[in-house]
Parts: sequence; C-alpha cells; structure tokens
Amino acid sequence: MEQKKRWINIVLVLILLAAAGLCGFYYGKTAEAQQYQKEKEYAVQLNRSELEGLGEIGGKIYITGHRSPDTDTVAGAISCAYLLQQLGYDAVPVILTPINHETAFVLEHAGLEVPQLLEDASGLNMILVDHSEYAQSAEGLKDARILAIIDHHGDGSVSTGNPLIYDARPIGSTATIMWMRYRNYGIEPDQKTAAVMMSAILSDTYYFKSEMTTFADREAVKELSRLAGITDLDTYYQEMYKASISYDGMNDTEVFFSDYKEYESGSTNFGIACLNAYDDQSAQELIRRMQNTLPDMIPRTGMDMIFVMISIFHDDVSVTYLLPGNEAAREVLETAFADKAEFDGTAYKLEPGIARKKGLVPPVTDILASYPQE
Repeated sequence: MEQKKRWINIVLVLILLAAAGLCGFYYGKTAEAQQYQKEKEYAVQLNRSELEGLGEIGGKIYITGHRSPDTDTVAGAISCAYLLQQLGYDAVPVILTPINHETAFVLEHAGLEVPQLLEDASGLNMILVDHSEYAQSAEGLKDARILAIIDHHGDGSVSTGNPLIYDARPIGSTATIMWMRYRNYGIEPDQKTAAVMMSAILSDTYYFKSEMTTFADREAVKELSRLAGITDLDTYYQEMYKASISYDGMNDTEVFFSDYKEYESGSTNFGIACLNAYDDQSAQELIRRMQNTLPDMIPRTGMDMIFVMISIFHDDVSVTYLLPGNEAAREVLETAFADKAEFDGTAYKLEPGIARKKGLVPPVTDILASYPQE
C-alpha cells in the first residue's frame, strides 16, 4: 500500500512538472510572439515616418509613370495610389499617354479602369514611378511639387530642392519595390491591386527570364499571386505575352511609340523604342515597319539619335535586334556591340537578348558621355 502511494505521488509530481514545463513553454512562446509583434509594429512606424518629413500636403497627390506607359509604370502608379489611400492621403493614379495592349489586358483581367489622363502637372503634387527623367515625364513637371520618386532605373534629370522620398533599387520591376514598401508599411494590397502588381513583375522580368530578375521579384510574385487568386501563372503569362506582341489596329507610328523612352547623355538626346515579337518572322516584319517610320522620328521627336529594340523572349528563345534610326546611332551601336552582335546592314542581332535599362542604356550613355561637349 505504501509503495502504491509512493508511485502515485511520483506520478503527480511528474504531471505537475510537465504542466509547469508546458506553461513555461507556452508562456515563452507567447512572450516571444508579443515581442515579435512589438518589433514589427515598431518597424512599420519607423518606415511610415518618412511621410512625416514631406510636411503638409495640400490637395490631391497625382502618381504617374513615364510616357508610352508599359504595365510596370501603370501598376506602379495604381499600387502607389492605393497604398497612400490606405494611409489617408487623397492619391490618384494617372497616365500621360494611352496604354498598350498588354496593359489593357492586365487591367481588364483585374477589373480595374484605365487611370485618367494627365495633360499638365504644373502646380500639382506629383509622385513619379518607374522613371526619373523630365523627358519621359509630364508636361509642367518642373513647376510641380515632386514628393517622391520610386524607380528601378538609374538616376535621371529630375531634381527638387524640397524634401523628397527617393526609393530606387536595382531589381526587376517597380512593382516589386512597391510590394516591399507595402510590407514595410504593414499593409496588404487588395486583390485587384495585387493582380496588376504581379502582372507588372512578370512583364518587366519576362517571367523571370530577364537578367534584372532578383530573389525579391520571385518572392513578390509568390505573395501577390496568392492575394490576386491567380494560381496558373504559366497560362496567365502566355495570355499577357500574346497581348504584348499584338500590334493589331496600330499604324507604324503608334507601334513605335507603344513603349518609347527618351534620355540625355552629355549634350546628346536619344530615344529608345522597345517592341516584342514572337519569332524571327514577326521580328523581321517589325523591322520592316520601323524602317518605314524611322526617317520621320528624328525630326518629330527632336532627338539626336534613335534606337529601336525588337526582342523575342519566351521559352528558351532570347534574341534582340537593334535598329539604328540614323548614321549617328549606327556608329554608337557599332562601337558598343561590334564584337557581340551580327550586323546584316539593317539591324544588329544579339543572342542572348538584352534589356533596355541594363543592356542598352548604360553602354550608349557611356559612349555618348565620352563625346566632346559643345
């Protein structure tokens, strides 16, 4: 009997010790979770404090990407406006020129309207996404109050003496930077906004085939696709890609300006038009069409030289054709790519293909910067 009582007491002690251990474990976990939550809230507060430095903002905030808007520039404006709206600001996404077929597909699929057209930024509160060049931006921008620049290109000509949020990162898409800012601010985009952000990353990275693709771009797509409710990315991207290579109903000039940007290096101004093709046959057709319109583009744009990029990026195919708009542009391409590309008398062919912001703009800018200044 005494031995039985002894074993009962031992079992009770073990049970009490186990219970105490469990309580301590769960208390530790709870305390750890509470500490993590405090640190997360603190980090959010720190990140949001950058907005305080902008001071009092009277009136609406207009968010725009560059002229000849692509999907990333439109998604950047939409996602930035939505984030600011959640923080209590009166923010509106805008575009500067009509959107292309791919962006129209993305907005329609997401159930979003095309942002309103802004003709003049004079006197307005402006945030720039996906660019920082006056030549690519809104009329009257020099007379606007620029609050922020959010971009994934090199620094451009836009400047301001006012307090400024400047967030530029060398990653695949402006939409990825916006996703990171959402995380820093402790806010999630809604389903529609998540869909256009995800689409922009897929578009700008060519579904992760671009040399600019980073770990952050891939992680952003994972999270945004979940929020958007899009599970079959392969099929969705194929539909996007079909839209991106469609120039149905567009004349040669409209095709040229469908994704066109202007730059300045030294005393030289140059423009780059980017087009997409599915195969070599369609690329050659675009080259023919651009040959027809290029003679008019130098006087029309006022540029010193113009380049056209025609790229094939899908499956295992990666090719870029570079078409010079005049003799000065051809000489630059010859200097930059003579040892890397085949020249057929009309265009330079690069395999693998290159991206505008990393593969073409830097070498062209470097060559032009070495020219004697007037």
